Amino acid sequence: MKTLNQLINDYSRHLQEDNIQIAYKGILDFIGSLRSDFINKYPDDGIGNIYQGYMDMSYFPVSPKLLKEKGLKIAVVYLHEKGAFEVWLSARNREILRKYKAILENKGTDHINLFHDESNEDAAIECTLISVPDFDNQALLMEKIEQGTEKFISIISELL
Repeated sequence: MKTLNQLINDYSRHLQEDNIQIAYKGILDFIGSLRSDFINKYPDDGIGNIYQGYMDMSYFPVSPKLLKEKGLKIAVVYLHEKGAFEVWLSARNREILRKYKAILENKGTDHINLFHDESNEDAAIECTLISVPDFDNQALLMEKIEQGTEKFISIISELL
């Protein structure tokens, strides 16, 4: 196993050789634009700040009134390693999360592919919105993410 110094040296070398910083900035700029679009389109929903993450995931929360009253929120998530956008049903705390995870455990829908990754402690249920995003067509990408998020919120609201 590599030491921390070796890992940091590898990290520094990759930053010097590759376009990692440019790609990461592009992802975060896109997420910032997406968040701004959500704020403009959904002024009544609480739209939280962007969590940049540790190059594992970056997200921002969306809190529609109906879900917020239950201590729930939606996370619009970009998973860096997968290179995919997902939406997650998350909660204010672990107790609320466990409660709604149990409620949703045996519920399914034909309208959207819901799943739960057991290693994901931050979500009760998840949905992949876009597994291969086209960042070169950002307007269409935003539209697909927004439509998928709306559909997810609608279905989760019905299931609860």
